[in-house]
Amino acid sequence: MSTPSFTQSSVVRNTRMRHAPHALAATIAIALALSGCGQKPEAAAPKPEVAAATPVTPPSVCQASSSWITSPNPPSEIASAETFCDFYQFSWQWFLAQVSPSTTAPGERVFESNRLRDPSGGSGQCGKPKVSGRANAIKLLSIRDVKPVDFEEEQADTSALYDQNGNVLYYSVWYSDAECTSTGASFAEGTMELKVAWKILPKADPTYFMMDAEVPMASGNDELAPTKVILGLVGFHIVNWTKNHPEMIWASFEHKTNAPLCDGSSPMPASGWALASNEAAQCLTANPNPNPGPPNAACAAFNFNTPTVQGNPPPPPTGTPNNICRQYPNGNAPGDMTGPNDNKANLAAIRELNAQLVGADGLLTKLGDDDPMAIWKNYEMIGALWTKNGQDSGVQTNQRGSLYLANMTMESFFESNTQNCFTCHNFSTTDQPDVSHICGDLFTVDKAGNCQLPPPAAAAPAKP
Repeated sequence: MSTPSFTQSSVVRNTRMRHAPHALAATIAIALALSGCGQKPEAAAPKPEVAAATPVTPPSVCQASSSWITSPNPPSEIASAETFCDFYQFSWQWFLAQVSPSTTAPGERVFESNRLRDPSGGSGQCGKPKVSGRANAIKLLSIRDVKPVDFEEEQADTSALYDQNGNVLYYSVWYSDAECTSTGASFAEGTMELKVAWKILPKADPTYFMMDAEVPMASGNDELAPTKVILGLVGFHIVNWTKNHPEMIWASFEHKTNAPLCDGSSPMPASGWALASNEAAQCLTANPNPNPGPPNAACAAFNFNTPTVQGNPPPPPTGTPNNICRQYPNGNAPGDMTGPNDNKANLAAIRELNAQLVGADGLLTKLGDDDPMAIWKNYEMIGALWTKNGQDSGVQTNQRGSLYLANMTMESFFESNTQNCFTCHNFSTTDQPDVSHICGDLFTVDKAGNCQLPPPAAAAPAKP
């Protein structure tokens, strides 16, 4: 993917005076003669002023701010103009605020202080004591399992994903305290849900946000036993509810070396891709596809984006590595559509912010290695999804943003030009809570399987 440049070049104009040789000689002779009489030559008549050229207006740039890193204070609502830039600035600010160092739990990040969803905890988890922190997150790690799609510890299509070392990816889900204060027909302000994907690292790697954990691995006799590993963060979904956007704003971030583009344009990282073999990636490069979409048929032998068929759950912690490639850059539709969803403006906003924050001269990139926020220079925003004015997501023309959005660690086998977050998380203004798949775990569900938020507290009776 090419990175736009945001530096406007200044133009310096040099005016050079040219004189014919004989004119120059005559001028010098006159000057010498007059100087001998104690006189000075007359000053040359001033040249007429040339009107300055009209300055070139630089292209509109979606601006990032260093305060998002040093003093994170994410907004509670999208700016009133509701441009593509507004949504992506909102998403980056929330991401950076959540991955900032915690002020209450030394050594942890803010997102780890949210409530943890227990995959086996059943319904009514908001009514139980809060479970949070890294130690508990390690205990509640989940392998993607073959279960219905309304379970959030798995991949979108329920298939297990194995990295290039043959290890399955793990997942954890957090949600904000504010979500548990929701009542009535919609969520409370400040409702936020996070889904994070982790891969096992062969050894400590300073390009990943890491945590130590114990996961079940096969021992010498093929029995599963707890094994100490280092996990590296590879995917990060952040979903925010706002009053004007009850459909939620679905933003996705990934490690830069997760997977190449299917069109063959991605340069090979020095460490290789986490989710594609070197041979598979080289095939993409050797057989470029000019259009977004599936890889060239010449690379069919590598079975890109094809899950391993699993038997009964759970899938084993190790298996045959998958080859994954991204079909649509930043989840963007092909072409410069300028209809209800302006793809060109959408893509520009994403790439402009990524360049300013994690590009070669980005605000995060320039931080010293000892800065706890410097690690995030190795990650980037993939895109985001929302609807116009918080309308129903089932109407295609209502959807805005990266319409083909897919996180390669969570929707590895689900990416297409007909599917995105709203395929599973359909939003209806008449049934708002069901847009969240964990809502039923946090509260209760009715006989039809719909999430039921607690009724608002009854008003205190008026005093006589």
